[in-house]
Amino acid sequence: MGTMIIRQISDGDLLALTDMFSRCTRQTIYRRFHGFLHAFPEPYFTDALKGDPHHFALVAETAGKVVALASCVTLEDGTCEIGILVEDDYQRQRVGTRLLEGLLAHAGSRTVLATIQRDQGWIIPVLFRYENIRIN
Repeated sequence: MGTMIIRQISDGDLLALTDMFSRCTRQTIYRRFHGFLHAFPEPYFTDALKGDPHHFALVAETAGKVVALASCVTLEDGTCEIGILVEDDYQRQRVGTRLLEGLLAHAGSRTVLATIQRDQGWIIPVLFRYENIRIN
């Protein structure tokens, strides 16, 4: 896999994220966005890439290629709703866990909401390792 760099998203990541999205299977996209999308939702780019203070996002990069994205959106009640998208070839290699830990560090002691699909039951024990995560 090579060296994996986890870093905050930047406004120069648009093309790399678009390319990563195109490499993800329909099932992976469905699990992250709870629907079949053909492209990243435009509001996501507007908020995450432009530095909206309520939308914190990280990317995982290896060999100069973005292979995963994680974000934490602060809701009106102060909780953080998280989402993680890992390119299929990099799943089950702890990339998502490293991104999750970065989001949790950002969230601090706030409650973090994670919504999972029914077929993602394998992730529940992983999420229960962290005190402030609540599963939707």
